[in-house]
Order: sequence, then C-alpha cells, then structure tokens
Amino acid sequence: MSHKIRVSSRSIIIQDNKILLICFGNGLYYNFPGGGIEKHETAKQAVVREVLEESGLTVDVGELVFSLEYEPFNCGYSYGDGHHISFFFRCYVNNSIAPAEPSHTDVSPDDESITSAAEWVSLSELHTVNFIPPIYDSLMKYIETGVFSPSYWAEDAHLEK
Repeated sequence: MSHKIRVSSRSIIIQDNKILLICFGNGLYYNFPGGGIEKHETAKQAVVREVLEESGLTVDVGELVFSLEYEPFNCGYSYGDGHHISFFFRCYVNNSIAPAEPSHTDVSPDDESITSAAEWVSLSELHTVNFIPPIYDSLMKYIETGVFSPSYWAEDAHLEK
C-alpha cells in the first residue's frame, strides 16, 4: 500500500513590524503564504512562486526556519486526512520588482465558499489571529529571538491549547 505525503514550502515575511499572512474567510483563520512543491521544483523555488501567486510580491528566500509535520491519525484528524510536511523559510520582499496582482486565490479545503487574500498584520496584533496551524507562541518566540537555527515540530505534540 502506498502512502503519500504532501510537501509544501511556506514563507515568513516580516517588514515594517508587520507579517504577511494569508487570510481566509475575512479573518476566520490565517496561514502563511506558500503551498505545495510541484514536479521539477525545489522548496525554495516553490515558495517564491507561491508568494508571487498569492500576494503579487517577489521575494528572496533566506534561511530555513523550521519544518512542521501534520500526521492526521496522531492529530485526531483535526485538519483532514492528508499527511503533510511544510518547510518554513524566512523570506524578504524584493523591492526592486514592482508588485503584481495576485494570480491565485486559495479556497478552504472544507468549504469552497471560504476564499483567501494576502494581508499584512501588525506584529502587535498577532495575538488576535487564529492561526492554522496554531503556532502563535512559537512564531513569537522566533520573531523575538531572531534565532534562525532550524527546528522540527510535529503538530500533534505542538498544538497550542
């Protein structure tokens, strides 16, 4: 029996005390810009493409900050039944390239009427954001310390209450 794992790349983009997030359903929940790695594409190439599609911004990719694994059985099927691993990279807006119109709007896997839009969120307002995955505390620790050493999180052990 074959077991498939979806691998994706996500970005952490911080500029002017704001972070770029993808907002679903006018604030229902937020995620990080990024998505699945396509055939013949590296993780870094995928994050550049995904950020451009979702926000219209061109980014330069920096350090691998962390990876996150979601295994449905061990997570009580909280976010569906697809096993996935995400690589999160620190990215920087390339201001020498003018922003374009986003070319891709995501929809919620559970409800196609819930669509997405890129949104800059003030770091001081992050505590009000409903993150999926729920990683606010860890994200803030990373932002406050600036520690770039890669770390691995398994979502079942890392879900914040």
